Amino acid sequence: MGYLQGERGFTLVELMLSIMLLGILFTAAWGFFGQGHIFWKHGEHNVDMYDSLRISQNRIGRELKCAGKITVSSNSNNLFFINSGGKVVKYYCSSNALYRQEQGAVPQPLVSDIESIGFAYIDGAGIEVNDVSSCAGSVRLVKITITAKKQGSKVKPVTLVQIIRLRALS
Repeated sequence: MGYLQGERGFTLVELMLSIMLLGILFTAAWGFFGQGHIFWKHGEHNVDMYDSLRISQNRIGRELKCAGKITVSSNSNNLFFINSGGKVVKYYCSSNALYRQEQGAVPQPLVSDIESIGFAYIDGAGIEVNDVSSCAGSVRLVKITITAKKQGSKVKPVTLVQIIRLRALS
C-alpha cells in the first residue's frame, strides 16, 4: 500500500461546495427550460388560432366570391347571402364559436374560441354601407374581422381581417 502515501482526496467541505454549485447551476437551467416551455405553449396557441381563423376566413371568402347577392338581413354581426346553389347561407357567432348555416340545414361550427366577429359592407364607390337593408344590391366588398383567444390561455387575442370582392353578383 505504499503507492497511496502522498496522495490526498477531496475534503468533505470541497465536495459539499461543488454539489452546492452544481445545484445552483441546475436550478438556473431548470428556470430557463420552464420559461422556454411557457413561450412554446403560447406560440402553439397562437399558431392554432391563426390556422383555424385562416381556414374559416378562406371558406367564407370562397363562398362569398361566388355569392349571388348579399341579403337584406345582413348586419355587422351576421352575414346572409345567396350561394351559387340558390340557398341562403348565414355566418354568425354564438357561444364563442363561428357557425355556418345553410337554408333548412343544421348549423355547422367552423371555429371555436371566437371573441368577436364583424362584417362591414362596402359599395362600389368604396363607401361603407351602414344599413344593408336599404342597399344590399350595391354591396361590392365585404370586410370580415374575426378576433379569437384560446380559452384558458394567457396569450393576447388574435385578429384576422380579410376583404372579399363579390364577383358573381346578380
